Amino acid sequence: MSEQHSIHLRDIPLRLRVGVPDAERASPQDLLVEISLEIRDPPVFFHEDDLRQTIDYDAILAFLRDGLAVHGPFALIETIADRICAFCLSLSKRVELVDVRVIKPSVLPAQMGQVSVRLRRSRNGPLGAHPPGESLGPSSNHKRPA
Repeated sequence: MSEQHSIHLRDIPLRLRVGVPDAERASPQDLLVEISLEIRDPPVFFHEDDLRQTIDYDAILAFLRDGLAVHGPFALIETIADRICAFCLSLSKRVELVDVRVIKPSVLPAQMGQVSVRLRRSRNGPLGAHPPGESLGPSSNHKRPA
C-alpha cells in the first residue's frame, strides 16, 4: 500500500458576486468552501521539516481571498469550484486530485438546508486540469438553461 498525503481546508468563508439572475449577482454573497488535495510521493517529514516538501495552503487561501474575485462575477457555483480546482492543480505536479465543495447557504431558507456543489478533478483523469495557458476568466454565458 502506498503512502497518502492529504491536505484539507474546511469552512473557508468567501464573499463573491454569484447567481444566475442579474439582481442576485448585483451584491456579493457569503459562500463556504471546502478543499481536499491528494498529493503523490509524500516526503518523510520527520527528516524534512520544510514547507517546500508539501503544498503551501496559504497560497490557496490567498487565491480564495484575493485572486478568485477577479474572475467574477459568476453565474454558477460550479464555475467557482472549477476555478478553485484548476488553481490547486496548478500549484504542483504532485497534486494528483482536488476535491472542492462550494456551499451557498443563502439560496434556501435556513430551515430547509443549504445548496452546494462538489467537483473532483484529477490531474490525469478525463476531467483533468485545464490545459496550460487556458483562461480561468469568467464565463460570458449567464443565461438560465432552457
